[in-house]
Amino acid sequence: MTAVLDQSADAGWWRLDERALWSVGERVEACRRADYVRQVEVVAELWNRTSRSKDDQSVMVADLMARWKITRNEAKDLLRHAELFRREAVHEAAREGLLSKQHLIVIDRTLAEAPEPDRDEVEATLLEKAAEFDGSKLQQIAHRILQLLDQDGKAPDDRELAEPKRELHLSSRKDGSVDFRGHIDQESGAKLEALLSPLAKPTSASDTRTTPERQGDALAEIIDLAAGSEDLPKEGGERPHIALTMSLEDFLAQRGTADVEGMGPMNATSVRRIACDSTVMRVVLGAKSEVLDIGRAARTIPNQIRRALIIRDGGCAFPACQRRPRQCDAHHVIHWASGGPTNVDNLVLLCGAHHRLVHHSHWTVKINEGRPEFIADPDRG
Repeated sequence: MTAVLDQSADAGWWRLDERALWSVGERVEACRRADYVRQVEVVAELWNRTSRSKDDQSVMVADLMARWKITRNEAKDLLRHAELFRREAVHEAAREGLLSKQHLIVIDRTLAEAPEPDRDEVEATLLEKAAEFDGSKLQQIAHRILQLLDQDGKAPDDRELAEPKRELHLSSRKDGSVDFRGHIDQESGAKLEALLSPLAKPTSASDTRTTPERQGDALAEIIDLAAGSEDLPKEGGERPHIALTMSLEDFLAQRGTADVEGMGPMNATSVRRIACDSTVMRVVLGAKSEVLDIGRAARTIPNQIRRALIIRDGGCAFPACQRRPRQCDAHHVIHWASGGPTNVDNLVLLCGAHHRLVHHSHWTVKINEGRPEFIADPDRG
């Protein structure tokens, strides 16, 4: 094995065929697992030389971080797995190379949550499955095992049901985008998953978005759908809306930025996209920043025209996209700010992803004999 691995010394991997490269990779993975087992065994010996108190644990983690230049989480994992190796079957399976670090993480956490009388049986099941599945799949199996052991779960008390814990933390970034994190109760979480699932499906066989990207786009669509609801509450006497303020000259030239109320600047091309078919309050300024026009907060596209678009396009008109009409915006082929009319011959239904694509990439659209036609323009790419 050493002779094969030494190929890296002179960057000679190119000399190996594909089969040999896969073989080397498998051996490297085996070495990596074996090295981690030895490292855990070293930590176990060091740990056994202490009184194993809570203070000793803190000191051990700090020493591991300082001496081996690893993170706190990595140090804690090593210490937990040193404890886990006290279970002979787990230690032996790890020595045989059957367990990756991720396998050990799953086994350790699962055994900690499993009822004491069931832990030996849970351990045996996990070790059996670890030989067949990777750490991610083993985590799913472990979750299912814990569910079966406690099918009813923790019974919520009346206060938890009456006042479920929900939190949402928002922070704006310099570019105007928003980071968020939070927690919602089980019932609300189930509703959210039900809403995200149909919207997060790939739009076509050629959809290259990752699952997190599709879920992010789905959440944005849910926000759009909620923003269009007639049941939203008022704030300060007004229904929820987006207020965009920029100079007329910059808006027409598609340059500069607009001030988005409460969120800071937004680039001009995004403003033009939003203005296609949204509930916005447009405030247009003159050369001396005087207010030239305050657009009424209303949807740009009248309902009767939108119904005609639905009949013609059926949903997102982009090739192979299957988004339904309620998931689509009406896009002006020739923007209304450039003199484009708001009629069926100058409009096309586009889902959020393809609406952004048309506005911000090399794709363009035109109406050809009453039907939308999409064109890839390399000069815009």
